[in-house]
Amino acid sequence: MTTQTLRPTPRAWYILFVLVMVTFAAGLNRQILFLVVEPLKAEMLVSDSQIGILIGIAPGILAGAGALLLGWLTDRTSRHYLLAACVVFWSSATALLSVATNYSVFFTGVMFLALGETALGPICSSITPDIFPGKSRVTANLIFAAAGSASAGLGTAASGALLGCVQNHIADVPTIIQSLSYWRVAFLVIAIAGVPMALLSASIGQVARTSIHSNSTAGLETLKSYFRAHWKTALGLYVAIGLFSFAGNAVMSWTPTYIIRMYQVSAAEVGFSIGLSAALGGMAGIAAAFLVFRKVSEAFGTSAPRQMFIASMVALLIPTLLHLTASTATFVFVLVGVQIFLASFGSALITTMIQDISSAKLRGQLFGVSALVITVISSLSPFAVGLISDQLPNGPKSLLWAITLVVVPSVIAAALSLWKTTSAFKGTNAILAI
Repeated sequence: MTTQTLRPTPRAWYILFVLVMVTFAAGLNRQILFLVVEPLKAEMLVSDSQIGILIGIAPGILAGAGALLLGWLTDRTSRHYLLAACVVFWSSATALLSVATNYSVFFTGVMFLALGETALGPICSSITPDIFPGKSRVTANLIFAAAGSASAGLGTAASGALLGCVQNHIADVPTIIQSLSYWRVAFLVIAIAGVPMALLSASIGQVARTSIHSNSTAGLETLKSYFRAHWKTALGLYVAIGLFSFAGNAVMSWTPTYIIRMYQVSAAEVGFSIGLSAALGGMAGIAAAFLVFRKVSEAFGTSAPRQMFIASMVALLIPTLLHLTASTATFVFVLVGVQIFLASFGSALITTMIQDISSAKLRGQLFGVSALVITVISSLSPFAVGLISDQLPNGPKSLLWAITLVVVPSVIAAALSLWKTTSAFKGTNAILAI
């Protein structure tokens, strides 16, 4: 029986379930930050630029530096224990946010939160090829991609619901924490939820490492030899991923604030509505990617994920520009759903693209590089939006224009990066011969 016909075991599905649950937990920790911008800004008396630094650059400082180390640890340690430790670490950082009394302490907490979550990508993307053989690997990657996409939407919706619930029942919480702002209590609740998530992570046990390549040593023994042999392929992919993340972070970090300011709706309502739009759009995008991939792969082979990504980046320009014509919050929520649909469709197989140019020995490190690129580049977009917003004339759509000026050139450049390195990818793929 070949690896293409082998079926994943029940344990493999349990491990994937755990990875999905931890991904949802990470999404909850991350997305609530974007919903508390207004009360945080009022309480700490900071500008849009400072908020942009807090939710953009702050996550990238330690996470960027730690991404390669975490990728290296992924390749050399027990991944289930590493994942559990990271859950405990980011939950502790969330607890710190609940009691941070000034901008500097809050800044530190956000840095630690992002550092803990950085390990999620390398660990999960390293484990799935080891437990899902042959074609089932693509299915597992799509499920994990759906979880990642849905975690943003469901994390936002759950965060909004939690904020609304805590705000309405703040008098019912224990006396010792009643002095905290309602949004700080929400952070504390999320931090406590990290304990069962850490135990669940440890429960998956040790996972043996396998290779998905028949020729896994072709210039892939070390990162140095890998990049010497395949630098153009890697550069094109990493730049595209980075710019895509740059644009996505600009949208997800500032759109809730834009809606709250423009249409005077509550954080709870915005969180639920954007979360629902993002969750539905994300799941639909992954489902569409699964169906389209089966057809497109027949024509383009291993280049199919790249073609799907390029097409989605071009299509993303339409809903992005339509935001400028929106006159109601409902229309904005619909446009966000369309943006998430297209982004999920195009990025669903990014994990597969990286795995396809990796060996078992370097898989965690190459995903660590990916995490580094995503973290560093995407961390700059909230600050860029905030900076541009502060420079534009003060008006109801100044923040929206800032988001648009960041997103449009980013998605165009992301598409061009993959398109221009198609030949290099084909050369690398021919050498690897999966």
